Amino acid sequence: MTGALWVTLWVGYLSAALMGAGIFAAVRPQSVRGWLNGVMAVGSAALIVMTWWLNLKAPSQLALPLPWPDLVAAPIPLAALWAPVAGVLFWAATLLTLNHPAQQRILYALLPLVAGVGIFLWSGDGLLLLISWEFISATTYLGLVTTRRARPVWNAGWALLALSEVGGMLLFIALVWLIPGGGPLLRDSWPVLAQRAAQLPPVTINLLMILALVAFGVKAGLFPVMIWMPLAEPEAPGVVAGIFSGLLTALAVSGILALARVTGAGLAFGIVLLTLGLLGAVSGALYSVISRHVKRILAYSTLEILGLVFAGLGIWRLESIVAPASVASRFALDAAIVLLFVHAGAKFVLFAVTDYTGQWSHTLDGLGGLIHRSRGSAWLALLATLALAAFPPLGGFVGEWLLLESVLKPLGPFPDAAVHAALMAAAGLIALTAGIGVAAYLRWFGFVFLGTHRSVRTAGLKPPGPRFLAALGLPLATVLLAGPGVPWFLPWLNGNLRPFLASPAFIVAPTRVHPATASPLVAIGANLVPAPGAAGTVFFPQAFAVGDPYVLFWMGLVLVLVVAAVRSLIRRRRGIRRVSPWNGGAEPFSAHTSWSAEGFAHPIRLAFAGFYGLRRDRSDGDGARFYRHTIIYRLEEQLYRPLIVAAVWGAGRIRRLQSGRATQYVAYVWIFALVGILIALIR
Repeated sequence: MTGALWVTLWVGYLSAALMGAGIFAAVRPQSVRGWLNGVMAVGSAALIVMTWWLNLKAPSQLALPLPWPDLVAAPIPLAALWAPVAGVLFWAATLLTLNHPAQQRILYALLPLVAGVGIFLWSGDGLLLLISWEFISATTYLGLVTTRRARPVWNAGWALLALSEVGGMLLFIALVWLIPGGGPLLRDSWPVLAQRAAQLPPVTINLLMILALVAFGVKAGLFPVMIWMPLAEPEAPGVVAGIFSGLLTALAVSGILALARVTGAGLAFGIVLLTLGLLGAVSGALYSVISRHVKRILAYSTLEILGLVFAGLGIWRLESIVAPASVASRFALDAAIVLLFVHAGAKFVLFAVTDYTGQWSHTLDGLGGLIHRSRGSAWLALLATLALAAFPPLGGFVGEWLLLESVLKPLGPFPDAAVHAALMAAAGLIALTAGIGVAAYLRWFGFVFLGTHRSVRTAGLKPPGPRFLAALGLPLATVLLAGPGVPWFLPWLNGNLRPFLASPAFIVAPTRVHPATASPLVAIGANLVPAPGAAGTVFFPQAFAVGDPYVLFWMGLVLVLVVAAVRSLIRRRRGIRRVSPWNGGAEPFSAHTSWSAEGFAHPIRLAFAGFYGLRRDRSDGDGARFYRHTIIYRLEEQLYRPLIVAAVWGAGRIRRLQSGRATQYVAYVWIFALVGILIALIR
């Protein structure tokens, strides 16, 4: 089967699925759910099966009737990775919503997205990339506003739609700019665009890549166009938010890589990636650790992870140019993809868990103690949380480890020492982000699942069943494949990333050997680290000399056992003193402890008061003293709010031009047509 046939099948699949749903809704409404479940299962399985053909990487022509031009269908970068991930996530979403009261609306929202993802995975060559991404943008907007009817959802939907359409226009400008003159507008392919890009000056190439970066960055959590995420994801159902956060971001990064391969963007583009990535990572972590809403914490942590991903891409681009022989650039690119892969599964699980925890409360202050109501959900959420918090040996640890390796590895002599200094500064911000992220994840899991239950609704709610837990566990395969399975995962990943890698050095040695006998590794310097159960050996550069990374895991396990033993000993002798929740204890819920989650994050608020714009108001009354702390969400308040005010003002002025007279509208059309003809004649 060719890519063109797969695209045709996905179009037919979507048409048949929606037509069948319409027929059942008219003839037998009670069967609509069963039909939607069936077609979702078929689409999920098709995404997984399609992986085999995506590995073949053979482009094909998608013939369209005249006057439409032919399109080229070829896999996007890493399509063979994201196809099975998408299939698993959509399948898990279908299972998780079987008993959901809004399942029908959720499946109507996800069904077009399944087909859109299937087509986008074949859009790695030509303008099919733009067409399929625009379709995904439209279905994302419709999927958001149709799953829940509320004003916050509509507001978030409008923000998403506006940013998506601006991004689509920028991507169209970038592609049209690359198309050679003298031919039809829409007749193109990546080789043609690559030849055109080779003739353009570096400044133009970097500008075009920045336009494409903004276009895909809307879905990929790029600072500062990611503002829709903390608005939309808390309002969407958990499984929908999980797919938005985990899958669409990964696809957007693949779109950026597709254009980067064509244009060969330079140093300036790498600097932009690194700068925006670090800004997004630090701001996302800081807002995540002080938020109270359960889903908003996860949304801001998505911006933190995606910021690290973009920082990794920027480091990869910089080091590929200034030190192409160094293995450091390979570490950076591997780190970005590993973090994306782990984030796709782990974040989906955490968002899906909120559909269960939302029965009690949507804020941290109303939750707690849920581990006693569903141990299965708690343990699966703990595994996802530990992975995102970079706990060894899970995939998040591998991704952040490789990212730090990429900036701490000496690059050798090169003319611009400022690049090395910038990388050291980036390492500090990455470490800061990782530390704050750990606090945010600890706060989220601790105040949701541990301690005593703080909600007044404690009875009448059933724990999730085995099917819910099984579906919840499926996506967590990503944190294990990229963690303990990294000796197998990295060689496969680097095989798919070969066109983007400047250094031929190995990440995994072919055999368990001493460094002196592995000649490809000696030149770059390496400490070979045995990977238990693997035929190969993972190595890390000498600049960041370590022992076996699994030692950290065993140390953590030993510490847990020591704490458990001490706790047991104290309990036998005199009992355990209950202390305030912000000190790690579990006092019963009362007015005094209602702001425990706020108290946990207060030291961070004080440490970064300048960033938060922290204001402290004090009031005295009834013999008590009260404090109220107010922070500023600077991106929303100081950047986007003025833009919204300007847009509303402009819309009011434009509205005055709409008189309702047909003759006036015809005059407008003729005026714009004449202006277009004059521009064409002058050109």
